[in-house]
Amino acid sequence: MSALAEYLHFCGHLISGSDIKDSDAINRLKNLGIGVHLKHSSAIVKGADYLVYTSAIDEFNPEIKYAKRKKIPLIKRSELLGEIISNYKRSVAVSGSHGKTTTTAMLAETFISAGVNPTVFLGGESKSFSSYRQGGDDLVIAEACEYKQNFLDIKPNVAVVLNVDKDHTDCYKDEKEIVNAFREFTKNSILVINADDKHFDELFNSTTVTFGIENKANFTAKNIKYNKSGYSFTLCAYDRPVGRINLKTIGRHNVYNALATFAVAEIFNVPFVYVKKALESFSGVKRRSEFLGVFNDKTVYADYAHHPNEIKATISAFNDSGKDFAVVFQPHTYSRTKSLLSEFTSSLKDENVIIYKTFPAREKFDACGSERALYDNIYKFNPKAEIAINEDELIEKLYKLNKDIKRLIFLGAGDIYDIAKNLVKT
Repeated sequence: MSALAEYLHFCGHLISGSDIKDSDAINRLKNLGIGVHLKHSSAIVKGADYLVYTSAIDEFNPEIKYAKRKKIPLIKRSELLGEIISNYKRSVAVSGSHGKTTTTAMLAETFISAGVNPTVFLGGESKSFSSYRQGGDDLVIAEACEYKQNFLDIKPNVAVVLNVDKDHTDCYKDEKEIVNAFREFTKNSILVINADDKHFDELFNSTTVTFGIENKANFTAKNIKYNKSGYSFTLCAYDRPVGRINLKTIGRHNVYNALATFAVAEIFNVPFVYVKKALESFSGVKRRSEFLGVFNDKTVYADYAHHPNEIKATISAFNDSGKDFAVVFQPHTYSRTKSLLSEFTSSLKDENVIIYKTFPAREKFDACGSERALYDNIYKFNPKAEIAINEDELIEKLYKLNKDIKRLIFLGAGDIYDIAKNLVKT
């Protein structure tokens, strides 16, 4: 939403908005002169020509109720983004259950390096341009979210599918329905897809461009090696080596993100020299294995991982440099935890882990999807697992960690990030 607010502000519109808590994004909007209220109130909507809302807002929100009563047009965030994207000559939308933000940022840096000047809408925060970058009117790059099929409002020239996984079980009845949504999203675009994904065959079409490591693909990575700063690999196009890439971002999953970036760059005829320059200087995005500082002589990192496969990928990335870490995980929504309970258990049962209280987001309490339910399941396999139901209890347990623990990794999409940042500050 903050990216759309910035875009409309730069277009000359009078913008205001609301949220329930302060953040860096809100402070950035305020510095631009955009009014942001830290509450939801009908008074905020008075005099508005339109009300833009996200899918996380329900019909009982006071601003939604007021707008309906006063017949102020309502526009869903994804509909507005789709309308904006349609005004650009060329467009790329990056989708997938995991890795969207990083890949979108990688693509942005690649085109910027090549002097293309893209407009960018990012779901997270890049370290170089935050969540929005104002560019020219030729190319737009946007992150496309599958939650509640929101990405169907976007009609890009190029649609990237990084992977398809079981998620958002509060709005998809099963994985087949999720796959169908991705198929609908990509049907009228050039499809750039991960050939190693389990649903690859179901989405492949006549316009498909492929990337991968294990299976045959148009763009592949060979001779993959790990070094202390990240992975390096030989990038190949149609079985022919193009050049060596040395990533600074940790985790083997970033090799896939880099391959997707190169595949899109090839479609737009961006020379390899610019791809290499951008990928090798790319230092990641906020909340993706982000180093925050030091707490109690332990280095602190934060990652947005809130799905079992994301957790596995992040833990695997840190395992590359040793097993001297503990994980603090905050479940995100009761419905996700409940429906993927066994998968969450599997991803965390072998770790030095502290389960923190669930971030409910838009949901009401459900004991079957609570932090206690997850902890009880993990405890069956790992009696050393811990649980903390408030911040003070969490801090107390962190101080008691074994001295062999040198790193703390905070995982989750909720307020665990703010807790980790405050630990480092204090």
